[in-house]
Amino acid sequence: MKKPALRWLSDIFTFTTSKIVLLAVLMMCVAKVNASELNVMVNESVMVAELNRSELRQIFTGQRQYWDNGNKITVFVLQDSDELHRQFCRDILQMFPYQLSRLWDQITYSGQGITPIRVTSYQALVDALENTEGAIGYVERTDIVKLRRVEVDLE
Repeated sequence: MKKPALRWLSDIFTFTTSKIVLLAVLMMCVAKVNASELNVMVNESVMVAELNRSELRQIFTGQRQYWDNGNKITVFVLQDSDELHRQFCRDILQMFPYQLSRLWDQITYSGQGITPIRVTSYQALVDALENTEGAIGYVERTDIVKLRRVEVDLE
């Protein structure tokens, strides 16, 4: 009598373990989908359709300060502690937020440029991008009417 009871318990344990593994795989897939929702956006006045990682790094580190048409680039970012900013630095620029801040400090103190404008909230970031000619930044959504999405070539 003990063998069927043990087999039953073993079957339940195996079934539960497979559920846990399946749940873990699903959670990783959802995390990947959320990570891909990061979008580089520019003000509607900017006529750029695509930038590669190198060009984005030049813009966000202050090495490139003007668009091809001669207009000034205004960079807007969230605070270093914001998760969206961390994700942008990690996934798009392939650097840590503190590394980016150090580069900004170097160009500011050497007189070669100014740091990007740090905003305090996501809505402030969207508003700044919508209302500043030549602006570039990053957002989670693409349904913002006054912004143009820039395709990012990460290779």
